[in-house]
Amino acid sequence: MLYKTRGIVFKTIKFSETSVVSKIYTERFGLQSYIVNGIRSPKSKFKASLLQSLSLLDMEVYYRENRNLNRLKEFQFSHIFAVLPFDLLKSSIGLFMIEVLQKSIHEEEKNTSLFYFIYEKIKSLDQNTRIPSNFLIQFLIELSIYLGFFPNGKFSKETPYFDLSEGTFVTSHQNNVALLDSSVTKMLSAQILKTPVVISSVQRKILLDTLLQYYQIHIPNFSRPKSLQILEEVFRN
Repeated sequence: MLYKTRGIVFKTIKFSETSVVSKIYTERFGLQSYIVNGIRSPKSKFKASLLQSLSLLDMEVYYRENRNLNRLKEFQFSHIFAVLPFDLLKSSIGLFMIEVLQKSIHEEEKNTSLFYFIYEKIKSLDQNTRIPSNFLIQFLIELSIYLGFFPNGKFSKETPYFDLSEGTFVTSHQNNVALLDSSVTKMLSAQILKTPVVISSVQRKILLDTLLQYYQIHIPNFSRPKSLQILEEVFRN
């Protein structure tokens, strides 16, 4: 059957000389793979740029349950980027976000709240003139809400450590290798509570590394994003 839905392009790969397969997170069906025939042909009515990573689309799709590969009938931009593809920092941040999402989301089930969160985050990345230094830190923290392991509690004199395995702030160190030290715990807590604090580039790197470690513990087969190295180089420059 034919359905209308919005979609967020995660990844597109060549399938044949003229066709591609796109992995798209949809509002109606969750994560789906679509084959698009003829898009690489000079006569195609669709531009290949429509299926670049991060693209936000309005689509008409054929859908059959339990089918690994469905088809796109019609698709167009639902939001046309003004800046994101042309800004090195923004595009690097966006690619990091997409890589994290690809490593985190594997289910095909519909999750409207998660879709809306991702969609609006990408739009804000494009539209905001100034990108906060903690943008990716907040993205990872907020994404953990939808993935089911949002940190529990906050830093205090009684709970000065964060247990990465349990996802909670705890009282004592107990020689647990998964515990953050008190200073990093305090920084993480401030970000979770969205306390307005200025963070240095060193602190940002520590917090990003910490949150990626947290994801590795809670998501099977989650690996460190390769785009992080590129992003760090962009930040340095």
